[in-house]
Amino acid sequence: MPDVLHPTPNSTPELIETMRLHAGRIALWPLHRSRLLASAASLGYKADAQALDAKVLACIQKTLSDASRQHPAPNVPDATAVGQSWRVRLLLAQNGEVQLTAAELPETPSPVTIALACDVLSQGNAPSSTADPAVHCLDASNSWLRHKTTFRPWYQAGQHWLQQHPSCFDLIFVNQSGHLCEGSRSTIYVQDSQGRWLTPPVTEGLLPGVMRQSLLNDNHVSEARLSLHDMRTAPALRVSNALRGWLDARLAGPAMFLDI
Repeated sequence: MPDVLHPTPNSTPELIETMRLHAGRIALWPLHRSRLLASAASLGYKADAQALDAKVLACIQKTLSDASRQHPAPNVPDATAVGQSWRVRLLLAQNGEVQLTAAELPETPSPVTIALACDVLSQGNAPSSTADPAVHCLDASNSWLRHKTTFRPWYQAGQHWLQQHPSCFDLIFVNQSGHLCEGSRSTIYVQDSQGRWLTPPVTEGLLPGVMRQSLLNDNHVSEARLSLHDMRTAPALRVSNALRGWLDARLAGPAMFLDI
C-alpha cells in the first residue's frame, strides 16, 4: 500500500462554498447550503441557516447592482439579461462569521484537458514513473476530504503543477487502493460501455460535490467504484464543479507536458 498524507490542521480552517451566480440567481444554493450546514454540524461550527440565506441574497443584490452601474446607458442590457456570470465565494469561520466576495466568471471552453496526478507528479514536479505516491495518492479514511475547507494540503503539489501547466484544467487523484477519487477542483465521471455515466462514491475519499449531487438527484449519473483502467479505457470522460458545470473532458498523458 503506498504512503499517503495524514495531515492535521494547525489552526481552525474555514468552510468554503464556491458558487455560480448566473441570470440573477445561484441555482445550486440549496445544495451549497445543505452541504455547508452539514459540515458545520459535523465539525462544530456555528451556522445560522436564515442568516446565511440573507447574506447570500444581499451579496447577489449588491453584485447585480454594481454591475448595473457599470452599464448606465438605457440601450445597454443589464448583466442578468446578457448572461453574465460571477464566482461567489463564501467563507464560514468556526464562530459563525461569514465573508462573501464576488468576481466575474469567464466561460470555460469544452472539452477541458485533464491528467492523472500519478502520471505527472513527482518530487521533481515533472513527469516521472518514480513519482512520490504521497503527492498523488489520497487517504480514503481522511475525514477532511469530505468537507470543503481552506485546509487542503494533499492538493498542494497538484495545484503548484497546474499553475505551471495552464493548458490542463485539473489533475485526477486516486486513493491508496488505486481507485479513482476526484480532481483537485472537480468531480470525475467515467462513461461505461453501455453509455452510463459513473462517478466514485464519497467513501473512496472525495468531496460530496454540489454539481455532483445535482446530477445524482436528477439520475444523470450513478456511483461506482472506478479504477485507473476504467478511466484510461472509457469511451468518454467528464468533470464537474459548481462553478463550471458538467464539462466534456479528454485525458492527456505525461508526454503532452514534457516541453512545458
